[in-house]
Amino acid sequence: MNIQQLQTERRAKLREARALSRKMTAGTPEMEARQIEQEFDIVMTEVDEIDAQLEEQRDAAPAAPAIGVDVTARGSDGGVTDVPEVRTVGLKPEQRMADWINREQPRSEYADLELGAYFRSMVNGAHTDLEKRALTEGTDSAGGYTVPANLSARLIDLLRSESVVNRAGAVTVPLTSDQNVIAKLATDPVPAWRSENAAIAESDPTFSSVTLTPRSLAVMIKVSRELLADSLNLERELPRIMAVAMAKEWDRVALLGSGTAPEPEGVANATGIGTAALSGALTSYAPFITARTAIKTANANPTAYILHPRDEGTLAGLTASDSQPLMAPKAVEQIPMLTTTAIPTNGGTGTDESTIFCGDFRHLILGMRAQIQVEVIREAYAANHQYAFIAHFRGDVALAQPAAFHTTTAVQG
Repeated sequence: MNIQQLQTERRAKLREARALSRKMTAGTPEMEARQIEQEFDIVMTEVDEIDAQLEEQRDAAPAAPAIGVDVTARGSDGGVTDVPEVRTVGLKPEQRMADWINREQPRSEYADLELGAYFRSMVNGAHTDLEKRALTEGTDSAGGYTVPANLSARLIDLLRSESVVNRAGAVTVPLTSDQNVIAKLATDPVPAWRSENAAIAESDPTFSSVTLTPRSLAVMIKVSRELLADSLNLERELPRIMAVAMAKEWDRVALLGSGTAPEPEGVANATGIGTAALSGALTSYAPFITARTAIKTANANPTAYILHPRDEGTLAGLTASDSQPLMAPKAVEQIPMLTTTAIPTNGGTGTDESTIFCGDFRHLILGMRAQIQVEVIREAYAANHQYAFIAHFRGDVALAQPAAFHTTTAVQG
C-alpha cells in the first residue's frame, strides 16, 4: 500500500478502536470487558504496524507536502537534487508562537508563570513575587495590563489550536510594526522552447505586494467574584474560553471578512478566487470535485475543505442507489474536511444558504501582533458582584495566491 492507502487504513483502525472503547462502561460485565480489551489491543497493535510502515515509506520517499497529493517533481541532475531550504517568514500550523518569542527575545523571567494565575492576580492581587513583578511591569496608563510576551504567545497558541483555518494550513506571520509588506505572486513565469543560438524568451513572474495592517479584535468575559475566588479550574478555563471565542471570530473573518474597516478581508471577498453557486442542496460530491479541479488548474494543491457542520452532516447522510452510504471519490477523500460554526447558514434569498471553502490554505496569511492587552472592568458590573475581563489583540488577513482558493456558494440546507 502507498502512503495515502496506509493513512486511510490507519484512520479506519482508529475509528474501530474508538468504537470499542465506547462499549466499555461502568456496567460492562467483567468477561465482556476483557473481550473488548483484547479486541482493542489487537486493533492498536495493527495501528502500530501501520505507523511503522508509514515511517519506512516516508524515510524512503522524497519530501512531499504533508496534506494532499503533489505530483510535481523537482528538477534533478544525475539523480541528485539540490534544493536549498527556504526560510519562511511565518509559522506553520504545528509551530508555536511561544517558540518564536523565545528565539527573538531573551528568556523572560515570566516564562514559567501560568497564564490563568496571572489573570486571577489582576483581580485578587498577586500571590507570589513573580506575579507581583509581572503585574507591576505590565500595568499601562489606561489601567489595563500588557500581558508579558511569553504569556501572550501562549494565549495566541491556544487561539491558533482552536482555529480551523490554522488546522487547514494557514501561515501565521508575527507582525512587528503597524504596516507589514509581503510579496504576492500575481502571474507565473512561462517557460519557452528555443533553438540553438536563439534568444531566450522573456517571461518574468509578476509580483505585487500585500500589506498587513493590524486591526483590533476584542472579547469580554464576565466572571462572578465568588467564582473567581473559589473555582478550582478557572485558571485553566479562563484562557481557554478567551481563546475559543477569539478563534471562532478569527476563523469567520479569515473566511468571510468584509474588508470594510475595522474588519479584515476574508477569502470569500478577495479578488481572484474561484467561485461557483450551487443554488441547491448537496446531493453529491460534484461541487467538491469542481473546487479541487479549479485549484489544481491554478497550480495549487488543496489542503482542506472547510464547511458548516450542517453541510458535513448532509454529506454523511447521502446514499447511493443501493441505499448504502455514498462514498466520497478518492480525490476528495484524500483532502481533510474540516467544520466550523463560524460559517453562517442563514444567507441567501431563502435564508438557509451557506458557503463551502476549498483551498491551499498555505497561501492564507494570518498576521498577528505577539502582544495581547487585557483590562479588568470592576465598576460597571459591581452591582452584580462581577468582574469583566476584556482581552484584545491585533491582526490582519491576506491571500498570497487568491487563485489557490475556491468557494461554493448558495449551498441550501
